[in-house]
Amino acid sequence: DNFLTVTNIIVQDFILLQHIFSSTVMKHSFLFVCLLFFQIVAFPQQRKVTDEGKTYVIHEVQKGETIFSLSEAYGVDQKELLNANPSLIFGLKTGQDLKIPVRELPGKRIVPGDYPQEQEPLPSFHTYKVRRKNTLHSISKHYGLSIEDIIKYNPEVKKGLRKGMVLLIPDAAELAKMKDVQEKKTDQANMHRVVGDDTLYSLSKKYDRSIASILELNPEVEEGLKVGMEIRLPIEKEEVIEEPVSVEKDGFFTHLVESGETFWQLERRYGTSRSELEEHNPVLKKGLMAGLRIRIPLRHIPEVHWPEVNESQFEKHQVKPGETLYRLSALYQTKISDLKKVNPVLGYRGLIAGETILIPRKDLVELPETKAVLGKPKPAGNCEPDFRAAFKNYQVALLLPLYLEANDTINQIKLTPEEIKNDSLLMTRFEEAVEAGRDTFTVRGEKIIDPRSENFMHFYEGVLLAVDSMQRSGMNVKLHVFDTNQDQQVIDSLVVLDVFMGLDLIIGPVFPNLQKRVADFAYKNRIPMVSPLSSGGGFEKNNPYYFKVNPDKELLIRNTARYLGEEYFDKNLIVLQMGEYKHLPEAGLVSLSREKFFSTGFNNQVEEVLFREYDFTREGSWGLSRILSKTRENVFIIPSQTEAQISIAVTNLNSIAEKYPVTLIGLSNYQHYRSIQPEYYHHVKLHLLSPYFADYQSPHTNHFIRNFRKHFYAEPNQFSFQGYDVAFYFMSALYRYGKDFVDCLPAHRVALTQGNFNFEKQSRFGGYMNQGLFVVSYNPDYTITNEKSNVLMMGK
Repeated sequence: DNFLTVTNIIVQDFILLQHIFSSTVMKHSFLFVCLLFFQIVAFPQQRKVTDEGKTYVIHEVQKGETIFSLSEAYGVDQKELLNANPSLIFGLKTGQDLKIPVRELPGKRIVPGDYPQEQEPLPSFHTYKVRRKNTLHSISKHYGLSIEDIIKYNPEVKKGLRKGMVLLIPDAAELAKMKDVQEKKTDQANMHRVVGDDTLYSLSKKYDRSIASILELNPEVEEGLKVGMEIRLPIEKEEVIEEPVSVEKDGFFTHLVESGETFWQLERRYGTSRSELEEHNPVLKKGLMAGLRIRIPLRHIPEVHWPEVNESQFEKHQVKPGETLYRLSALYQTKISDLKKVNPVLGYRGLIAGETILIPRKDLVELPETKAVLGKPKPAGNCEPDFRAAFKNYQVALLLPLYLEANDTINQIKLTPEEIKNDSLLMTRFEEAVEAGRDTFTVRGEKIIDPRSENFMHFYEGVLLAVDSMQRSGMNVKLHVFDTNQDQQVIDSLVVLDVFMGLDLIIGPVFPNLQKRVADFAYKNRIPMVSPLSSGGGFEKNNPYYFKVNPDKELLIRNTARYLGEEYFDKNLIVLQMGEYKHLPEAGLVSLSREKFFSTGFNNQVEEVLFREYDFTREGSWGLSRILSKTRENVFIIPSQTEAQISIAVTNLNSIAEKYPVTLIGLSNYQHYRSIQPEYYHHVKLHLLSPYFADYQSPHTNHFIRNFRKHFYAEPNQFSFQGYDVAFYFMSALYRYGKDFVDCLPAHRVALTQGNFNFEKQSRFGGYMNQGLFVVSYNPDYTITNEKSNVLMMGK
């Protein structure tokens, strides 16, 4: 109906114009007028135009827009649009510029006195009539304004939007210029009013001031920036010393504090103390804050020697003041992870002016290993193999919920009195069938396993193969297996057994709610305890004998954000909102990714915005094309933990990937979703960080599979691999270094079936958590590949 109405209007006006310009002279005048209007439309000179005393704003027609939709959006009648733009009789074209009449609200004049600041200049306005389902967010996004801009010129909306309400919409371009002027004035006055996207880091970059100096003048900022807050800025800009740090002399290098970092991690990584850090960075006395750039004392700049390096495979680069890995990555067109591979010292510290680093050549298929004089801190204590270990006996406990009693009863089939009566063997024992009682049963022919214990049986079988391997290597080890039955009373009774006092290693319990009693026992008796499967519990924070194999979600999110920042800092990053996520842990992935993304400085070199949030639930898939790039990779993250939401998102990204370059960065739980077709992951090039990856091309993995089949006549699953890896890793450490193997784990490297163990201490008096991650890639050719993640740093 709308289409017919618009068509009728166009036809009627066209007939009227033909009648008016019927004479030959008038026909030529008509063509001249049309050409004139086409020139105005095709070559607009400004965003606001005045014609015969009337003011118009210029609108560029977008794909899919109609005369009806424009009249509704701008709150003007269709005839007004046609009168202002006669060329519309020939139809609406994408990219065409239209004049939109600017109207004042009935009875309301737009004058400076209407607003808080009497002398504030005003932009041009047009009006918008609120429709059903409109929100301030959707209106502001449609016109490229902030919600604050809408509220400023329409204070009545603070009470809520109503259908039919007419809003004043300022011209976005003019408003931006006005804000520019205002910000310059604010800068001159050494004050800044906080807006929605401001962070301490962005302010320090914008005004060329250090975060420390801003904090000194504004101590209230420690509690966080709030929109509307006025911040005082240091009067003088800080002088940046451009002299390279001398190799011969002591000096400092700069470290950018990341979200979640602790003093303990900085102390371990850089071999310094908190008091020394505070001495050189007084702002640290108020605590660590993300975005702070702090000075790290450097005793000497470590020289990197490459005795085994083929010079033709690399270029050498002397680091200049202010250079970053991101800048070098762009300069030499190489990945940051590759720079870290060939310069191992960069895995735990930043670049230092004056040092020389290697740059891998672009045509290298596989990066060669290099060795640096200074790498990670050396293991403490004596980590030479203990040759007396062959003469020792080791006691290892394995605590699993095997549900043995349930597995016994699940295979028992009760016999009825009639079945007993017909069984001659049973009748020889009872004079009458009823004397057999109700508990007489037979055993199921083909035994089944209680579903609750199936995966833990696989884990147990993997442990058995690890024990067999260690015994073949000469280790005298005895495995004590206990069925916890997922019962706290069972745990309480186990830890008082005499055998527990003589243990050298405890593996389990599996579930965190049963671990506390065992963890306390292990701490008291100095027995290493391993949590083999769960990422929960948190006992590693204050128990120095506790080892968590499966890293927690916080670490996965933190390192996924770091991976994004290092590998995709020059791509088009899109946060795909599938619902409210601020309360989820995945919200940390968004904020950390943003922090990493903008800390590179790359976005300062390009005009377009490369980090966007898109509300899929409000705007659907059609609007995505506005922010997608056909020349730059579009990298998506989905802040959700709901399988249904992620499934919808992946399905839509799968369709988008047919026209645009798409990469999806996910979390390890994506691998367990059954509602998502696996080929979709390959189409959207899913990348995720995971602590597990079974490489079926690996000889060691294939040897384990053959051995498992031989012993158990079945195929191993992920729990089988995990049982072997956990038991083999810790028993081999016990065998090689003795019971005090903790300090030697950095030097302990053994072949595993699916793991990449790298245990790091979590706090000064705490335990250890595995930091080893793989980057798992789902490739378009339907292969799944991996590489060890190089985004991990010491103490992370």
